[in-house]
Amino acid sequence: MKKIFTNIIFFVAVFLLFISCREIVVAPDNFAANVNEPILINETNSYTFIINAKNISIDVINNTVFNSNRSRISITIVDYSSGYVTIRVVDRQQNNRFSYFGNDDEDFFTQLLNGYIPASVGITAVDFSGKLKIQLNRTF
Repeated sequence: MKKIFTNIIFFVAVFLLFISCREIVVAPDNFAANVNEPILINETNSYTFIINAKNISIDVINNTVFNSNRSRISITIVDYSSGYVTIRVVDRQQNNRFSYFGNDDEDFFTQLLNGYIPASVGITAVDFSGKLKIQLNRTF
């Protein structure tokens, strides 16, 4: 009887552990659902900025955490309807190393950034409406 009770407790504990550890994964093409509330993921050698924008005007600079001088930036704009957005990457010496201007749909723009360590990503939007995704990742 004691062994049956122990087995039941064990299976219940494993079941509860299994359902409580569920992780919600955001699909790569999923944009932020809430309008004008950006999602920022900024980790070592990885930076992601996602926004579902509606007539937004912002000017933000996000410091990055990179230790590699080889990275790739990818930019996607979908459902564009108005305004524009500029994106710039600055190195540790405050030199502007990459610039992008967007005022239309961009299925997938990508560019390799070599020879410097990205220190920050600046995003300026003026009356921008659309879904924007910026990813900056270390490459090998």
